[in-house]
Amino acid sequence: MAAAPEVSIESRDDVLRLVLNRPRKGNALTPEMMGALTAAFAGAAEHVGLRAVTLAGAGKQFCTGADLGWMASPPTVEQGEALAELFRTIAECPLPTLALVQGGCYGGAMGLVAACDFVLAAPDAEFGFTEVRVGLAPAVISPWAIQRLGVARTRELFLTGERFDAPRALELGLLSRVSDDLAAAADALLDALRAGGPQAQRAIKELLLERDETPSERDARLARAITALRDSDEAREGVAAFLDKRRPEW
Repeated sequence: MAAAPEVSIESRDDVLRLVLNRPRKGNALTPEMMGALTAAFAGAAEHVGLRAVTLAGAGKQFCTGADLGWMASPPTVEQGEALAELFRTIAECPLPTLALVQGGCYGGAMGLVAACDFVLAAPDAEFGFTEVRVGLAPAVISPWAIQRLGVARTRELFLTGERFDAPRALELGLLSRVSDDLAAAADALLDALRAGGPQAQRAIKELLLERDETPSERDARLARAITALRDSDEAREGVAAFLDKRRPEW
């Protein structure tokens, strides 16, 4: 019998559903999992009709970080680059991304959630940038942690490596919401996303990406973006639906 894939990938309804699938190992990340996730997020926009991507973990844990067997092998720069590429690919995915977290979420897994647009967690979820406690630093995670939490909070959590619960994560801004029913909370959020125009949402994600540009270059880019959206069939349908007091047909 063939072994189950370490990342389960399913396109159901209008959502690409990714599940970390090493429950006996706490869904600890391996190079193969990183490659599969990078490819899935990179290719998500090519699936016609998809509106979002969800990332979850099978079993009791979301993801306990990098696999210790892999971490014990001789390190290479390429390994760090692969992890950085994964986080960047998630952050730059043109579709809305949702992480659904239960149980432990530590180390490299914090990069997965920090790079997502929305993070939903069960009340029992526990988080931590725990690298410092094994003599490491959360290097490639840092841009996404700082973007989500701010420099001061990131500094404290990185330097102490302390673990914190879901209410604290919500207070810090890591989480979008905490729910006893992750599936129901995800469905509600997906329904809210479906109410918006898919082309507009892709444009919003593009607008929010950090760029090295002058203020005048930024202003010109934003002006071009809103002009293109105003001239789109989607915008015309949205305005017509609003005036007709009906739900738009995206």
